[in-house]
Amino acid sequence: MQAKLITTFDSLSEPDFLAKSGTIVSSLTANPNYPEPCMVQVPSLTQLSAAYSTYLDGYHAALSHDSLKIALRKSARLTLTELLKRLIPYLELVAQGDTHILATSGYDLRKDVVRGGSDYILAAPNDFRVAHGAKSGSFDIHIAKLPGAGSYEVQITENDPAIEANWRHAMSSLTASHILLEGLTPGKAYWVRVRGIGTAGAGVWTEPVNLIVD
Repeated sequence: MQAKLITTFDSLSEPDFLAKSGTIVSSLTANPNYPEPCMVQVPSLTQLSAAYSTYLDGYHAALSHDSLKIALRKSARLTLTELLKRLIPYLELVAQGDTHILATSGYDLRKDVVRGGSDYILAAPNDFRVAHGAKSGSFDIHIAKLPGAGSYEVQITENDPAIEANWRHAMSSLTASHILLEGLTPGKAYWVRVRGIGTAGAGVWTEPVNLIVD
């Protein structure tokens, strides 16, 4: 059976791979469509999260351009990529061809196997707003529900938003309204952007919004 989820990560740039792997980990965390696998052949969410954290640390360390740190980042990426690929058969087995369930996994779907859908790129979500959350160190994010989106990805940066490499994955959400982003540093200004994830893959980002954390 031809894979419905895109299995090639090698062509992604480091920032794109970081964003994609972060989206997958966040999307599978507490995902009601995908219970924790009981088969030892299938990577657990704990294994996947640990490998992602190792790669995330390696990614930031390698920004110094130190050759040893770059080598460690490459090794961490290979390990994470292997886990991501090993997980795909389980995800497809559970979904049983349901593209809506597959879309909640955080992986991109192959355009040539989507049934009854469309391969157009999702537009940027409308009515994008960022407000201070009820708790210190949090943002309350709101967007209008985007037709065709199975989930939404949030990215943040404290640096120049015009430089793509500055952005990092913050969280994924299955709902559009009142997305709670926590763990931010009070007094620090963050740029925030959101995009929809559909059966044809990731959509267009919203224009970034800047806000200082309470």
